[in-house]
Amino acid sequence: MLKEFAAVVSLTTLLMTTIVSSSSAETLGPVTDDIGVVKIAKGDPILIGGYTSQSGGDTNQGIDELRGAEIAIADQGGKVLDFPVKLLGEDAQCTAEGGQTAATKLAGNKQIIAVVGPTCSSGARAGLPILANAGIPSVGIGATAPALTAADRPAEFKGFLRVVPNDLLSASFTVDYAVSKLGLKTVATIHDGSPYTEQLVRAFEKDFTAKGGIVVASEAISPTDTDMRPVLTRISTKKPDLIFTPVFTSSIGFILRQLPEVPDLAKTTVIGGEGVFSANVIEAAGKDIVGFRLVGPSTELFSERFPVFVKKFKDEYGEAPTGGFSAYGYDATLLTLDAIKTAAKTDAEGNLYIGRKALHDAMMASKNVPGLTGMLSCNAYGDCSAATYAVWQFVSDDASSFAPGENPKRIYP
Repeated sequence: MLKEFAAVVSLTTLLMTTIVSSSSAETLGPVTDDIGVVKIAKGDPILIGGYTSQSGGDTNQGIDELRGAEIAIADQGGKVLDFPVKLLGEDAQCTAEGGQTAATKLAGNKQIIAVVGPTCSSGARAGLPILANAGIPSVGIGATAPALTAADRPAEFKGFLRVVPNDLLSASFTVDYAVSKLGLKTVATIHDGSPYTEQLVRAFEKDFTAKGGIVVASEAISPTDTDMRPVLTRISTKKPDLIFTPVFTSSIGFILRQLPEVPDLAKTTVIGGEGVFSANVIEAAGKDIVGFRLVGPSTELFSERFPVFVKKFKDEYGEAPTGGFSAYGYDATLLTLDAIKTAAKTDAEGNLYIGRKALHDAMMASKNVPGLTGMLSCNAYGDCSAATYAVWQFVSDDASSFAPGENPKRIYP
């Protein structure tokens, strides 16, 4: 995947100038911008797009992310610079096709100045070039694949930032837990070919090997596979201490249900990724969810403002948020609104003007923004997160019992 990304375009070619040359700079009101200028008439709303997973097995995450974005806007009084802010959401599912469709719809609205999302790396990979072509920066809230912010990423990815941690950090944390805490020495990995799962697995394997561990099997499945027995049987011949498989809800459900049918894996530890941090995975795995561990965001390590946010969330939507996904939606929106304050200018009539490149540059320059997940500061490639991880373990197969801290329980650190 990384070679494929690197082959597209060199990072030295600036994102927006590959599409709009500096000679075609636009001037509207008091703003001249190399990419273009959005004029927002006095009284009209500032439009922010959102594309997240709102259908399919990972629905809970995307809905929570947009709800977090809505609360971030509400916390600003619903306005920025005295202009109302409106969030326009699209369903990106958790697929490349969904990301492409949602990004196309958002890019077609010339008044949208920035986008929060997507939920998944596959959607980001397909959607980012479309948004870049429209000059629209985006802030990822669940897209964690390392290639999206790599130093050699293609130019059309350069408008992308994220407040969710890079999977290189997740891989390192998971390896440290498996090797240093559990003392595990051998691992088998399973990915589904998506940018998120494959790149996370590769990063995990590299770090695991560097710590003296041995990767005894590296398997791939399709997201549509339902019979995991052949893969599990092959893995069983290697007798690994650990199976690391950050696949999504449906796949992990089949893996966990069919694992007991392979005797040599009866005592093998299984660790998944944050993509299955929801009640949906309990329904998918049934009784075999008990004991399953995953690495995901640790809300207990978020800022002291997070409990206040949770109360607002419950009051507004009648239920608690799922894990930390809503907080990432909040933080992505907060970072965007903060950059608007820096980039926007008004004229004598009270109209607002936002240069597209100026907004992108202001977002990339974000430092010490007080987010729910911690202080947000962006590096040169758009990684802005305050990384906080934990290992969670499911203790009940009752889907209604899903509540981070209770089921699943935080077991490390």
